[in-house]
Amino acid sequence: MNMDPDEGHVAKIRSAGFFMKGVVYSLVGVLTFMAAFGLGGDITSTDGVIRFLLGLPLGKILGAIVALGLLAYTLWRLYEMLFLPGFSSGSDKPAKKGFKRFRYFYSAVFYGFIAYSFAKPLIKDLRGQEHAGAPSGGNSEQKAALWELLSSDWGKYVIWALAIIVAGQAIWQFKLAYSAKFMRKIDNYPDIKHEYDFIRKAGKIGYVARGVVFGIISFFLIKVILQHNADAYKGTEGALQYLLSFSYGPYLLGATALGLIGYGVFNMMVARHADLTTVN
Repeated sequence: MNMDPDEGHVAKIRSAGFFMKGVVYSLVGVLTFMAAFGLGGDITSTDGVIRFLLGLPLGKILGAIVALGLLAYTLWRLYEMLFLPGFSSGSDKPAKKGFKRFRYFYSAVFYGFIAYSFAKPLIKDLRGQEHAGAPSGGNSEQKAALWELLSSDWGKYVIWALAIIVAGQAIWQFKLAYSAKFMRKIDNYPDIKHEYDFIRKAGKIGYVARGVVFGIISFFLIKVILQHNADAYKGTEGALQYLLSFSYGPYLLGATALGLIGYGVFNMMVARHADLTTVN
């Protein structure tokens, strides 16, 4: 197998993964935007996308296709963790390498679980198990884990660490949106100028939207600690719904939803134009 990340099987896996990640984010954004202005849809996260797909003909098959795409993204992240493409073999930055490996591993686990969530209804159906439908939402598993942490002496420190990490993610998203460092510096690109500019703009609004969502989730985690109540955690769907509590809430929610659509489109363009971005 050709292990070069820019060609061969690895490049195909990378492209498939980024494309399907983009599809999922775009669906989350479209459904949320529709809900913001009463056009149907649902303020949702990946669980809502699963419910949406299961409402379509051959929905379980569609979910499995999405799962395969996200599995490709998971495999790409594991490849990055193992081989660190972009780092020279003689690099003298072990701490930075270690952080990169941890980030790629975390991302692989995260998207691996999401991939399984999309495949789960079909897997249960093939096994003849009942209740092969979509997840009901509500973040019950996350809340159960938070209650477990709150019941221990050291648990609140773990939650504080999680809140800080998520807040750091939010800040990083805003920094990326401001600097646009996710794009390669290309001095002369007349043949691809329109696509280059489109990818850049989609990425900028996408990273802003992700920053908003991460920031609100961090706020929820802090509330869990201060109120000693795991039910204060609302997850991604709750973060989007929280925007409705502000003045002009539907417009804030609609703008964030458009940003998530932008991030989805950005990922699909990354799948096509890996040479124009530094995203990996």
